[in-house]
Amino acid sequence: MKLPLSLLSLSVIFASSTAFSATETFRAEVTVQNTVVLTKDSDLNFGTIRAVADPSGTDRARLTVNATPNASPISVSSNNTENALFAVIEDGEPAAFIVSEAVPNAILSITEPTQTQLEFEDGQDTDRPDFEIGNWLFVITSGPNANANYNSGTPNLQVAQDGTVSFNIGASLDTSDRTTTKPYADGVYAGTFQIEVAY
Repeated sequence: MKLPLSLLSLSVIFASSTAFSATETFRAEVTVQNTVVLTKDSDLNFGTIRAVADPSGTDRARLTVNATPNASPISVSSNNTENALFAVIEDGEPAAFIVSEAVPNAILSITEPTQTQLEFEDGQDTDRPDFEIGNWLFVITSGPNANANYNSGTPNLQVAQDGTVSFNIGASLDTSDRTTTKPYADGVYAGTFQIEVAY
């Protein structure tokens, strides 16, 4: 039996209007990490020394710790006079840092410390000399620019493909420029310093 054409059309329309569909929601996200991870491997150590400060603060001797890996010697004294001097008994060592979780091949910048004094840990005496630290030197020890000095004017601390880069810090230590009446005391002179590494 043939169905009328009008009834056939109606059945097609009915079938298409009852088709099933499914929906689902989903979330989009992104994680922002604008900071890198900075890990200290070792502290800056000026070694064991004999130190004499000029009581007038006029003459100033200098002790420099080289940041270059495997440097020999590591500690070098200069500007020594009868009134102010450094003599190295035991070599020091540069501070060492590792940067991780950074963007591969990114260029990072280093902000050097602003603190400048090393003071006697057993209590600084106003009549006793302290030390002044400065002339910070950063040497890149891994990554594309390994063995290069860090350039603050045109930063060149470049991250490797694995997201890491490392560097050493050296510096110079000067005898006091203050008028003092006592010599350096035997013991540890120290200070706490902060550096920043950023994109």
